[in-house]
Amino acid sequence: MAKYGARRPIFAPIKTEPEGKLPTYDAYSIIGRLIKADVTPTFASGKLYADNELAESVDEFVNATCAMETDDITDGVSQKIYGAKVVDGEVHYKTGDTPPRGGLAHYVTIMRKGGKSYKGFYYPVVQATIGTDNAQTKGDNITFGTSNPSFTIFPSNTTAWRITKEFKTEAEAITWCNQKLGGTAKPPADPPSDPPTGGGS
Repeated sequence: MAKYGARRPIFAPIKTEPEGKLPTYDAYSIIGRLIKADVTPTFASGKLYADNELAESVDEFVNATCAMETDDITDGVSQKIYGAKVVDGEVHYKTGDTPPRGGLAHYVTIMRKGGKSYKGFYYPVVQATIGTDNAQTKGDNITFGTSNPSFTIFPSNTTAWRITKEFKTEAEAITWCNQKLGGTAKPPADPPSDPPTGGGS
């Protein structure tokens, strides 16, 4: 199996966290166009040796980090995921800002034995950290700057920290990601589509 084409990361602030259930969310927003998403889980490990051999071993999930790289993050999305405030059209990032917890979802394309499918990734409880923003002056070559938000992933009230599902079509994967975050987009949710080609009035 080969994964490629990570796409459409969306974030929605948590509205409620019912006991023993997954969270409910406010309207979601698209973070940006996804370049990559690297997830690294952290486990608490313990081993017990007895009679000169390993008798018990346990590895329990603590949290995980999802390091993303996107082409851009708009001011509106930055306000939503980082907890920054907009004052007179300016986005103010303050030392006391507390990023809200929310849900995160995206999907990837999978190639398996020549066949294409799609896999959705849903993280019920995450909290963002501002990453690096890259910008370079124009020289002999143009280097594009990117945004690098990082999300800490926590276990939900169901103990699930990641949920995935495979689909035959891209549209099904998009719908599933939307539904996991409540199904309601905060306009404008998606980048405008390419204009139609060909004739027409």
